[in-house]
Amino acid sequence: MKKQGFVKGSAILVGMVVVTKALGLLYKVPLANILGGTGMGYFSAAFSVFTPIFALAAAGIPSAMARLAAENAALGRYANLRRQKRVAMVIYTAAGLAGCGGIVLLAQLGAGQPEVKWALMCLAPSVVFCCVMNTERGYHEGLGNMLPTAFSEIGETLLRLVLGLGLALYAKGLGEESFRAGKAVFGKICETQAEAEQAALPFVAAGAVLGSAAASGIACGVLLIVMKIRGDGISAKMLAEDPVTDSRRRHARALAGLSLSIALAAVVTTLTGMTDMLTIAPCLGRAIERYPQMYERYANIGKAELPNFLYGSYEGLAVMLYGLVPTVTAMLGKSALPPLTESIARGDECGAARGLRRLIKLSAMAAIPCGLGIAALSGELLRLLFAGRQAECMAAERPLAILGISVIFFGTALPCFTVVQALGKAGRVTLMLLTSGVIKLGLNLCLVPFMGLEGAALAELVSCIYVCIAALREADRLSGQGGGLWRAFVKPVYAGAMCAAAARLGCDFLLRLGVGGRAGTLLAVAFGGIVYGISVMLLEEGRPSALRRLDISG
Repeated sequence: MKKQGFVKGSAILVGMVVVTKALGLLYKVPLANILGGTGMGYFSAAFSVFTPIFALAAAGIPSAMARLAAENAALGRYANLRRQKRVAMVIYTAAGLAGCGGIVLLAQLGAGQPEVKWALMCLAPSVVFCCVMNTERGYHEGLGNMLPTAFSEIGETLLRLVLGLGLALYAKGLGEESFRAGKAVFGKICETQAEAEQAALPFVAAGAVLGSAAASGIACGVLLIVMKIRGDGISAKMLAEDPVTDSRRRHARALAGLSLSIALAAVVTTLTGMTDMLTIAPCLGRAIERYPQMYERYANIGKAELPNFLYGSYEGLAVMLYGLVPTVTAMLGKSALPPLTESIARGDECGAARGLRRLIKLSAMAAIPCGLGIAALSGELLRLLFAGRQAECMAAERPLAILGISVIFFGTALPCFTVVQALGKAGRVTLMLLTSGVIKLGLNLCLVPFMGLEGAALAELVSCIYVCIAALREADRLSGQGGGLWRAFVKPVYAGAMCAAAARLGCDFLLRLGVGGRAGTLLAVAFGGIVYGISVMLLEEGRPSALRRLDISG
């Protein structure tokens, strides 16, 4: 079988995330410039309604399939593994169809804002495609082959870039053409160009998500065809060595139980987005009424539209950038799942402990410098990516600085969730995230009416601190590390602080020399990265060579 170890698998998945996030920025940055704060509010609201149902139907599939596939492969039960995959395809396709129907029903019942109905309708088929695709991806991940996941994710993101932006621009062009011809813009009579643009925004957002759904469908079809041709590396001899298979009912119970427990944790996470949608905009309305002088710089935006504009700027710019780094660290947990599961299945406690220490250290080394760097250069990064949206950048700058600190905690917590789930305690992850969501909801209601978007970002930070501490303690306890995991953060914190300070000081120095704008920001980021690399090397040089070799091998 084609199989990668933890380091190679991590490199493949992290490389995939880097490529997909770069393509994602090429998609979301122009989309944010096309939609603006108001349109991104519709876009984010549609996904806030969509993601809980999607998470319940599809989010638990890759981890469940990977864990069960790795367990069967470790025990040499290849015939059982093949039957498990066939049962999984039936169960998860049915779950996808049910999720699709649920989203269509919610759209018809007017879930969320009326303007998001068409976007929800366009998103609905994605659930089916992703359920099927996640089953195939998780199966190969469990066998230690991360390439199907990497290539299909990159292909899907590239298609989303082309189709999503293409359909969004097409819908925008239709609205402009109708207005110039003196016709109704998507059924609404408009007197001015500004009114026409506002009337077209819900349909421009719908065009973007329709392109996303089409991308998922094409990527799903291509993945199934390619893997059918290439196979999974299981030979007829391997199948004949263990012909005994479990019943379909037993497979169905195992798959449904494990994927549901993992999916519940994902649902709780996505409900946070719905919590933001339901609380931030109304609370912002109260903040605007209470402190109107703080929002005078947005005088060109109507008072009724301002809360949605601010919410769209927060979600579409600040939260989007905030989510980039945790996605990378989550891939480390995904690549660690098969070897961890194999070690547990074989009773190798030392191997599981080694893998856990390495996972936490790599996560900290990725999350800490990136989070502190985002906090230090929040305004510069926003203007680098969204130069055409000055008002939106102004609204998102301070919240993003706070969210940069949140990156450290959430980026570390996500791989820990994978470990806890691999150790058979997925329910505890759900409880952690549920508690975190309650904390965030309460703080949103308390802080946003007084502090605006900064209050929303602080609520996110506090909830992330809680969930990180809880996840590390649980992983530490279950693995029997005796507090050893916390030592992995000392050197990344020091090196990350040096990185952020160097980037901030470098940016200010370049600005005094007259090198500002995008060039200054890119040079400052590069300088911070160089300082971080040097700091890590110097810290590692201070350790005895035998210990360094032990850490690398472990």
